[in-house]
Amino acid sequence: MKETHPDFQRLNQIRLGIISKAGGESKLLEQFPALVRDAIEYVIDPVRTARTTIAELDNVEKTFVGLKIEHFIRDFLDVPKGVRDLVIDGEDVDVKNTVGITWMIPRETYDVEGPCLLICIADAKGRCWLGLILAREGYLGSPNQDKKRGVSAFGRKNILWLADGVPFASNHWAGLNMDRFRELRTMQPGAVRAATFFQENLNRRVHRNVIQSLLWDQADFMKRLRENGGARDLLRPLGIMLLGGRFRMSEAAQLGLAPIGRDEMMAVRTR
Repeated sequence: MKETHPDFQRLNQIRLGIISKAGGESKLLEQFPALVRDAIEYVIDPVRTARTTIAELDNVEKTFVGLKIEHFIRDFLDVPKGVRDLVIDGEDVDVKNTVGITWMIPRETYDVEGPCLLICIADAKGRCWLGLILAREGYLGSPNQDKKRGVSAFGRKNILWLADGVPFASNHWAGLNMDRFRELRTMQPGAVRAATFFQENLNRRVHRNVIQSLLWDQADFMKRLRENGGARDLLRPLGIMLLGGRFRMSEAAQLGLAPIGRDEMMAVRTR
């Protein structure tokens, strides 16, 4: 959107307000994708449901993803809920999310040509979008039976983007056998459970959230991974080394591995 666009002044004022509340543009671009991932995993609930993708949700659950992102964004920006979902510098803003190709705008918003904060999630591509639009007549399609109207192709050209197709964190659970994961959660003691999991998932970068869910009943779950009776001691005789982004980094480099994330661990066979 160019500064000559008739909506630019109003939308840019909201944009600047959001950036200010976020602590800067770089902070927004860092935190928004993280909020998207958190909202997805909150609703998918992999441990209890064995699902790992948005595609496995029903239509009602997909609306919950948008609701959680709305809550997370409001908390992140530390702004109140007003007549609409957010109040940014005195302006009521409606929040709309889609995992499809358009956003459905309610009548109470388009009747006053109100501003909308639009969120789009492409889970399969691992990308997300955050933008602003005014719910003008010319930007919307025909109303459905609920009197909601989708943003048209022309309307999409009039979105002021704050985050345009930025990547969000990879799915921490993708590729895991969730039925087996739930079986392992019952195994005792915790160190044996962790060692068995990593033995079955060699060369996989495992996020801390997954480990915490695996060792859900352990007061100090990270202790079950360490030496002195932990998973490391159990894996060593099997020729398996447990590496982490906070330690054993030199061993990972010696093995020619790319750096492991600070909140990740990986088991590799050394012989």
